[in-house]
Amino acid sequence: MSETINEDDLVVRVQKGDLSAFERLLDLHSSHLRAFVAMKLPVPHLIDEIAHETFVFSHRHIMDFKAGTDFGKWLRAIAFNLIRKETLRHQRLAKNHGKFLEHHLVQQSVRGDFAPELPLVNFLEECLNRLPEQQRKLLEHKYTLSESSREIAIAFGQSDAWVRTTLCRVRSALRQCIEQKLNGSPELL
Repeated sequence: MSETINEDDLVVRVQKGDLSAFERLLDLHSSHLRAFVAMKLPVPHLIDEIAHETFVFSHRHIMDFKAGTDFGKWLRAIAFNLIRKETLRHQRLAKNHGKFLEHHLVQQSVRGDFAPELPLVNFLEECLNRLPEQQRKLLEHKYTLSESSREIAIAFGQSDAWVRTTLCRVRSALRQCIEQKLNGSPELL
């Protein structure tokens, strides 16, 4: 005979520190949450990531949840905010990339040496390969693994400020390297 699951009781147990109760809440809401995320953000590799981040956030903030209200709705609200944050991040990246390309196209057209195809990807790859290994790993954590500054700081045993400052310096060095390659100048990186 299966025991009836009372979601409110599970929430109260989680708030008292019972991890097994949180696992039961995950089991109850996992598939519905993933379906919600998939409908809002149909990017396969992000569905599990957003769902995971939602559950991590909900566990960290479980004391803010009022037992007796709709836990699934709370999870969907958290997921929606994470989806919005991810969407805005991608929009900013695309906008910045567009500005970067536009800047170089304008520079080349003013000089009269417009090339229809810019080998930016090759230049970027060459410039990345010239970076010290620690800086390449830092970029991997930020852009491949999409980790936050805090997560990267923990992984590298450094402060959040160190991560942000170092990322800024590395991006600047990459930008300078690419610009020099576009202009045919000797490389400094």
